[in-house]
Amino acid sequence: MVYFRDQMKNKSSNELRALTGWERIALRLGQPPGQVYLVTGHSSAYTASLIIGCAAGQQIAVVDGAMRFNSYLISRIAAGLDLEPKDLLRRTHVTRSFTAFQTEAAITTRLPEFLQRRSCGVVLILGLLQTYYDEQIHVHESEHSLHRVLQTLHRVKAQNRHVLIAEVDVENPPEGKEHLFGMIRAATEVTLSIQPVDAGYELIEQRSIEWDETTNPSPWSLTGTE
Repeated sequence: MVYFRDQMKNKSSNELRALTGWERIALRLGQPPGQVYLVTGHSSAYTASLIIGCAAGQQIAVVDGAMRFNSYLISRIAAGLDLEPKDLLRRTHVTRSFTAFQTEAAITTRLPEFLQRRSCGVVLILGLLQTYYDEQIHVHESEHSLHRVLQTLHRVKAQNRHVLIAEVDVENPPEGKEHLFGMIRAATEVTLSIQPVDAGYELIEQRSIEWDETTNPSPWSLTGTE
């Protein structure tokens, strides 16, 4: 058992060392005001968002639309952060969604109700667009549903909770849905882009541009930016 824990800690430590820049974001998530973040770029965006959320020292609510959450990964992250895996798992609350309609219900209905009962300071959304790219939901429905989801997440943020949306880059999104990622980006205040570096990956922070006379607001924007 000790050997297994040592192996798990070594693996998780490698994951944490390969990603730079997460510490400053985790510190920010431990204090108000709440913000909406987009973690994007490399496929490690899911793991990066979980590392940041787990390191924030808060109870975490996770909506997993990409099927990327598993208890073994959380245990590895806990080992790398010198936390007890069972304690971290105990303060991590997960729901999964398999369709866009389940995703919307999970975020717009179940999440606010859950947050009334639990003092989660961090909300993680893993693969928000994964279910919206499904051909069973039409473009028009996707736009309106996603808009309602993003509005809800901003209301969550207004309660001084931090929201992290983890979304990997998709080279060829379904026809007619190419703009959905832009909707998410326009609704977030901070974009954390994962860029490859010699030793692994680095989180590059970009803040949304404030709207002015030279910026045309998107009709779907929640922040007044494209």
